[in-house]
Amino acid sequence: MVARTPERIVQDMGERRGRGAKLRAKLEKNRDRNWLLALTTHSLGKFAEKQRLSDLEQTLVSAFLDNGYSEDELRKLGEASELLSQDARQAVYPARFARLDVKSSYSFDDLRKDAPEIVRSTLEMPNLTAVDVGKAHSERTSVRNLPRLDRRTLAEHGAEFLVTQNPDVQAAPSGFFTIKATQFRCNDETGADFFGSDEPYWIFGTLADGATVTTRSRIFGNVDTGNTRTFNSADGSIWGANGQAQRFPEGQIGTLIQLWEHDHGDPEKIRAAVAAAFAGAAGVLAATGVAAWIAAVVAGVGAVVQQLLAFLDDDLIGEQTFVFHTATLAKQVPNVGNTQTMTRRFTDGDGDYTLTIVTTRTGN
Repeated sequence: MVARTPERIVQDMGERRGRGAKLRAKLEKNRDRNWLLALTTHSLGKFAEKQRLSDLEQTLVSAFLDNGYSEDELRKLGEASELLSQDARQAVYPARFARLDVKSSYSFDDLRKDAPEIVRSTLEMPNLTAVDVGKAHSERTSVRNLPRLDRRTLAEHGAEFLVTQNPDVQAAPSGFFTIKATQFRCNDETGADFFGSDEPYWIFGTLADGATVTTRSRIFGNVDTGNTRTFNSADGSIWGANGQAQRFPEGQIGTLIQLWEHDHGDPEKIRAAVAAAFAGAAGVLAATGVAAWIAAVVAGVGAVVQQLLAFLDDDLIGEQTFVFHTATLAKQVPNVGNTQTMTRRFTDGDGDYTLTIVTTRTGN
C-alpha cells in the first residue's frame, strides 16, 4: 500500500473526502484545543518558505529537528499545510490562529497575551472534566469514581480530558511513586470482525517540571473483541522511567495517552512525532510561565499529533489527557504499598478499548 502523502491528506480534508473527512470532523469537534496545531503548521509553512522565524516559531521547528525529523521532511509538511483552504482553516483552528499565513509572525509575547483565552476555552470544552480536588477529598472521592463522559461525546471527539484543580497542598509530596498502564481490554475491535484482528499499540507522553518523556508499547498482535492483554514490565510506564519509582515534582503532571491501530505505518516514527510535539510544548511552558497553562498545552499536543501523524498510515483510535497535581496523586496512595486503580475508555466510535492505570507508592 502506498503511503498517503501530506498533500493528499490536506486535499481530502478540504473536500471532506475519505480519511481526510474523518480527520477534519475530529479536528472540528476539538477546535478549541487546536491552537498549538495552528502554530506548528504555521511555523513549518514559514520554514518551508525560508521565511524568518520568530522565537516561538523557531522553538517549534527545532523541536522536530531535535527529534529525528529532517529539514526535507519538515519542508514537505510545511508545504502541505499551506494547501489547506481558508474555509478549512476557519473550521478547524480557533479564529485568532486561522488568520496566520507565512507572512505573519507570532511570538512568545503574542502567546502570553492570548494565553488566558486559550486556557478558558480549553477548560470549557465539552469533553473536558475539571475536578475540584478539595471537594473530592472532603467527600472521599477516589480516582476510580471521578466523573466520566458519556460514550457518545467521547466517540464524537475521539479524546477526553481530565483536569484536577485547586490542590490543598502546593509543595512537592514526599515518597517514591510509579504510574503504569497494566492491562487493556478490547471492547470492540476496529472495523467489521471478519476483516481480521486489531494490532494496537500505545503511546505515552508525560510533561512535568519542564521535562518530557515519550514511550511506546510493543504492537499487540491478533487482538479481538473481548480480549484482555497485559503490559510487561518494559511497557506502559507513565511515571517512573523503565518502571523504576521516582519522586513527584511540585505542581502538575500532564500526560497524553494515545491508542493506535497498526496498519502500514512506522510506530517509532509516530513515537518520535509525539516526542517532538511534547518538546515544543515544553518550550512553550518554559518561555511563557503562564499559570494554569499545562492543561491547554498538553491538550494542544494531541491535536498536533492527530493531524501530522495522519500522514503515517496508522490510525488513531482514541486518546486521553490527564493533568494531575502531584499532591492529589500522593493523597490517593498515602502509605507505602498503597495502589490506586483508574480505568479510562478509548474510542472514536469504531474501535473501543478500556485501559487500566495503577498508581503505586513504593517508598517514603
